[in-house]
Amino acid sequence: MRFILIILSFLFCLKNLSAYEQISIQKTDYLRNYLDLIEHINNTVSLDDASVFIEKNIYNINFSKDQISFELDIEQLSQELYDEKLVYNLLLLKCSLKENFYQFNQSYQNCPNFKIISYKEQKFIYLNYLNNYYRIKKYSNEDNLQNIWMSMINIDQNINEIFIKPNNYNKLVSYIGTDPKIESYENNLVKVSFNSNYSNDNIHFLLNFF
Repeated sequence: MRFILIILSFLFCLKNLSAYEQISIQKTDYLRNYLDLIEHINNTVSLDDASVFIEKNIYNINFSKDQISFELDIEQLSQELYDEKLVYNLLLLKCSLKENFYQFNQSYQNCPNFKIISYKEQKFIYLNYLNNYYRIKKYSNEDNLQNIWMSMINIDQNINEIFIKPNNYNKLVSYIGTDPKIESYENNLVKVSFNSNYSNDNIHFLLNFF
């Protein structure tokens, strides 16, 4: 019983963290002011013009000498983009907003990389994160990595109910932009429920792969 109380106290502390995603990116020659920032975020997260919705959900913007920091209301932004039927992907923004994220064979340490790997005289595109590899598709010269990233997760409105490890709670919050409701604690796993734009399979993939 004492152990369960410790776990629930730990989760309660996590629930009080801000649901806004705090992001810092490097300032570059083409990224110098507010309009540049909005354009960069838009070009990164959507194949459509989502700039109006990004501006409504961005807060606490700070330009320093070498960095730009800001916060995004991921839950609200995702809902608005979904309602407008726009094509988008708001996952792992600290990574996707990097300058060369949509290029093959990068070597980011704490972000996913798109790798071209040969196998039996054929080439395939893999998503790589640390020691994990996930084969996406057979490589083609016409492949566009942003299109691939946008289509990796099926966006829909779902009512989710899953079991997760307690230390994955905060990671889950960062993906869905809100605090899941804690239903119970069983067999060292926490049962949570929440509304999101991701299926349970999508959620399990995100928690286990990254």
